[in-house]
Amino acid sequence: MALRPRNNPLVAVSILLLVLFLITLAFNLMVAQRAPALHGGEMQTATSLLLKVLGGLFVLLLLYAAFSRVTRRGQPTETGVVIDAFHDVVRRLREKEQELERLRSVAEERAQEVESYNENILRSVSSGVITFNRDGVVTTFNDAAASILRLRREDVLGKACTEVFGAQSVVARLLTRALAHGDVITREEFELEVPHGGKIWVGVSTSLLKDHAGGLIGTTFVCTDLTEIKALQERVEMRERMMVLGEMSAGIAHEFRNLMGTILGAGKLIARQLPGGSPIHESVQTITHVISDMDHLVTQLLNFARKTEPDLAPVALEPWLKRAVEQVVEQAPVPNLRVEVRCVPDLPVIRMDEILMRQALSNLVQNAIEAMPAGGDLTVSAGVRALQGRRREVAVTIADTGVGIPQDRLAKIFLPFFTMKAKGTGLGLALVHKIVLLHNGRIEVESRDGKGTTFHVFLPAG
Repeated sequence: MALRPRNNPLVAVSILLLVLFLITLAFNLMVAQRAPALHGGEMQTATSLLLKVLGGLFVLLLLYAAFSRVTRRGQPTETGVVIDAFHDVVRRLREKEQELERLRSVAEERAQEVESYNENILRSVSSGVITFNRDGVVTTFNDAAASILRLRREDVLGKACTEVFGAQSVVARLLTRALAHGDVITREEFELEVPHGGKIWVGVSTSLLKDHAGGLIGTTFVCTDLTEIKALQERVEMRERMMVLGEMSAGIAHEFRNLMGTILGAGKLIARQLPGGSPIHESVQTITHVISDMDHLVTQLLNFARKTEPDLAPVALEPWLKRAVEQVVEQAPVPNLRVEVRCVPDLPVIRMDEILMRQALSNLVQNAIEAMPAGGDLTVSAGVRALQGRRREVAVTIADTGVGIPQDRLAKIFLPFFTMKAKGTGLGLALVHKIVLLHNGRIEVESRDGKGTTFHVFLPAG
């Protein structure tokens, strides 16, 4: 292999020494011809010495180069091998770097796909999913959990459980059991207070969240909303109690009616045998009137106890509602009574028994009017509420500004024979409740003593 300056520094040094030698030789010749004898001899001596030194160095370099070629003859050039090996290593490193970059991009894409897939799963499930780390901080909170618990994700993520749900809450207690003792819950139902007031029923299952090594890194909560199910269970239980009570009431009513018939017949017989002005005659008349009132009460009790199958038919709610309210208001004139009936546009048609539902609505409106003897505002409105899935229900609201119902009596108003009226039988609201249950609906009430009462009747739409 020929020596090239870029590959061997000896060539460059040799050329440099040769150039210096030639320059010194030319300078020596010029001095010998033109310089005076005194100073020219001294300078010529100096240049001659420099020529000898440069010539000697040049000869030594040539000898070293020749010796190196002889010693390396028949062997591959080490410098070229080292350089080629170095370039090969650099090339391989660059290839590995590119391969690592490609693998890193693929891993990031896979991680993003997995994360997106997990997000889609959490977003699609109907159950609420909440995860806490070992410090009790919320790390996952899906859309279903936000909907069930009436909370916003941005208000929950990154915050401690005690800050979100309270230090004494059931959630905090279950979290402590899971993190401190490793307890998991297959299923537990409890009532939970939600923001802005109100309570909901939730079912919760917990599990421990562990890493690949089996170390505990957090806890997962899966919750479902049981509020509607609990309400349905209560309605079913109430309907069963009403059926049992109705059967018992029917038997008692029949027995009372037989006894009262005997008393009424004997009283009328005695009244015909007494002279008109006799004091005993007036007492007998009092007995017959009381028996007639009792017979009316027994008739109402039998109506309540009678097994009724509603005759359901499609009904346009808005005109029916306005007509039913007007009929009750016309029969119960009250001074300074302001009545308003409001319906949202495009109310759906509902299936109901017009006669039974008119009886229930009339009873509610009549109670509202009687609660405002000096007048007030009566508002009857109808709207639509969206439920889970595509289900909807119609909400009919009857609100008054009357005397209200004390809180300690609010839970008893639908019980038979419970009344707050001086001459009431206590069967009116019980019958309303029964009619609403027969239509697969529900009725709720809210009231403030001295401020008024609002009844909400919810009926399935369609």
